[in-house]
Amino acid sequence: MDFPILETERLILRQLTANDAKDLFEYFSLDIVMEYYDLATFTQIEEAENVINTFNTEFENKKGFRWAIELKEEKKVIGTCGYHNWFHEHFKAEIGYELNPKYWQKSYMKEAIQPILSYGFEKMNLHRIEAFIDPANISSEKLLFSTGFQKEGTMRDFFFEKGKFVDATIFGLIKE
Repeated sequence: MDFPILETERLILRQLTANDAKDLFEYFSLDIVMEYYDLATFTQIEEAENVINTFNTEFENKKGFRWAIELKEEKKVIGTCGYHNWFHEHFKAEIGYELNPKYWQKSYMKEAIQPILSYGFEKMNLHRIEAFIDPANISSEKLLFSTGFQKEGTMRDFFFEKGKFVDATIFGLIKE
């Protein structure tokens, strides 16, 4: 299966390549981006290369998709979005995303998520899409509500990240 390319008015959603490591490192090296991410803030470009390889391996193993979010005008990757924890037998997957803070509050992530949700339901045959976020991540909560997700509850000490237990709020979106 070829990696799907999706397009919106301002964005091209495509497979990540090694050439994208510099763009990813630009924002994965910022504490503000990594605050709610399950990885430590990047200090070396090789970490960005490794995360690209991990995302692409997930695709090759049919466990998920992770699209590069490329600005058409700048030909620059400003974030990623996609699916992981794809459980084919349960017709569900988990969505994840992050964005360079230079591009926050401009509706880029909402623009990127909408075709990815459609792809999940129509092409991946998903019935349910889940998102787990830190309860303090209000921007992510607003994004999920704006794309149709429903808040289903908060699980206490659900993940162990960066040396401590953290809560997770689960959001769900069901195929209509």
